[in-house]
Amino acid sequence: MIRPALEVADILRDHGAAWRDANRGHVSLDQMKVMSAIERCRTAALGGHVARCENSACGFTSIAYNRCRNRHCPKCQGSPAVIRIDAS
Repeated sequence: MIRPALEVADILRDHGAAWRDANRGHVSLDQMKVMSAIERCRTAALGGHVARCENSACGFTSIAYNRCRNRHCPKCQGSPAVIRIDAS
């Protein structure tokens, strides 16, 4: 699967704070929580794990960050849909 060049999380990380300031009083606490979850999804802020190849000659290392599991997050909701399609 090819990763898109720009994701919703990237936009929220870059412009979310300014947007929240400009719309203060018009954004609910629940909406703020969703935005925050999407901004932190699959980043070091939520932790993660490291997978290393057991073959010492290879030494490949992969870091996978945890997801937010928020039902509104496009990254967290896209994966289960792909798994369901592949499983049939």
